[in-house]
Amino acid sequence: MQRIVIFSLTFLLCFGISIGDAAVEVGFVSLGDKGDFTEPALKFAEKTFKTTQLAKADLKSDTFKRFGVVWWHDGDSDPGGLSNAEIDAFVDYAESGGAVLLTGAAIRYATPLGLEDAEPRKFGPVPADGSNVGIIVLKETLELGLVDGLENVDGKAPKVEDWVQVNSSGYPVSGDYFDKIWKNFTTLAHAWEQGTNYTDRIAAFGYWEAGDGKVFNMNWRLPNYHKNNEDIDQIEKLTENVINWLASESEFADVSASGKLPIVWGHLKNQE
Repeated sequence: MQRIVIFSLTFLLCFGISIGDAAVEVGFVSLGDKGDFTEPALKFAEKTFKTTQLAKADLKSDTFKRFGVVWWHDGDSDPGGLSNAEIDAFVDYAESGGAVLLTGAAIRYATPLGLEDAEPRKFGPVPADGSNVGIIVLKETLELGLVDGLENVDGKAPKVEDWVQVNSSGYPVSGDYFDKIWKNFTTLAHAWEQGTNYTDRIAAFGYWEAGDGKVFNMNWRLPNYHKNNEDIDQIEKLTENVINWLASESEFADVSASGKLPIVWGHLKNQE
């Protein structure tokens, strides 16, 4: 087995390995109304990744494991409760090493999924309110490449403690664990609105550990793909960076070596 691993690593060093050569396979879940907040998120996913739209009947662990990342976004309405089997599908996929991204109303299911004990706030949707919203960059935000290609509020490449605007107005159906009521969450960026610094009170985004995988949360007013958002390029690039990072952490993400011979990276990692 050790010889196989050494050969595999040598092959990768010689011929290169890249997630970028083959688009990340994303399973896009949307269970509520597909309106002005949800439809553009789906179109962005289809444009940027190798995306398959999943229906309620597809909420099964074996189906999820076909994808490097499962992105659940409901921006127009709350989709209603999940069955125990559907909850188990998300949990099993994540705990097996998968990567889940929750945006919009999906944040409301972090507690039923067993990630937190507290209940999140619920609000939205609001198509336009003129409120500028963004993130405060941490060391981890930079190290993980989550703000690569974005600009801070001064139009420059972000540095630690810089403010980056990602939403100019409105917000989808969403929620948050306001005022530090989350207990198990790893924060990767803080949040701000209209000059107010919400450090430690609202995590702009971050993740929960779930077995061998991760469940990433980006909510509150951030994930706004509505046409009213003048910072749409910023939130789309941020989302792209998040999904690419999650894919690099996922046991189910295909990695392409020089554009050939797809390899399940997680399987290789498990042989080490």
